[in-house]
Amino acid sequence: MALMKANSPAQYDGIAREYTALSKKDPVKQFVQYPETLRLLGDVRGKRVLDIGCGAGLLTEQIAGRGARIAAYDISREQIFLALSSQPKNQSITYLVSSPEKIAQALESLGIPTEFDVAVSTLVLFYAENARQLSDFFKSTFSLLTKGAKFVSILFNPDYGFMGAAKFNRIFTRENGKSTVNFLDSGQNVVASATHSDFSRADYENAAKGAGFSKFEWVDLEPSIEGIEAMGKEYWADFHESPPYVGFVATKE
Repeated sequence: MALMKANSPAQYDGIAREYTALSKKDPVKQFVQYPETLRLLGDVRGKRVLDIGCGAGLLTEQIAGRGARIAAYDISREQIFLALSSQPKNQSITYLVSSPEKIAQALESLGIPTEFDVAVSTLVLFYAENARQLSDFFKSTFSLLTKGAKFVSILFNPDYGFMGAAKFNRIFTRENGKSTVNFLDSGQNVVASATHSDFSRADYENAAKGAGFSKFEWVDLEPSIEGIEAMGKEYWADFHESPPYVGFVATKE
């Protein structure tokens, strides 16, 4: 596989197919990010869910399978094309190409109600290029949530302690306010690379507070039982000491 590089959600257009294939077999996605997102979302039966940065819809389909009605958007046209073409047609999901600043207008143009019971973003917010763009994500989401609704995000852990070391099929590095993740195959060869902003926990909290969220919490993530059985305890040995990803839940009170 050729080395894939991405520096923003839009740049996933060029690597969408390869990245989707990688996502389907990546242990951290399949056994941590996806199941933990579902756990944090809780019971979504009959609820309207806003999926921010949905990519090719791999997690979106799982959420819909639990009885939710979903409006899912991504800035990458190729990712949305894959979501529409590679997944079984699901009447409970509406996929859109959009950005945080334009999603409300995009929903209105399709006659889709602009109030949601819960919002979710998985590995998306840190692709904001600066604090203003990060704020846009939270402001947009806040405006589309009903009172009492929560915004569930999975983020790169700002306090990750194994920078530069090969862990969990990844190597993370930091430089000049950016973090780069190199994805590794089973032979420890780099097959994909993505660079994103190196936001602190305070950056996320300030963006959430500035948008109007008055309650938020950080949540430690755990590999699933299926993941431990599939990969073995040794694979996850350092996960509890310093997980590469963390949950952030903001509630609109």
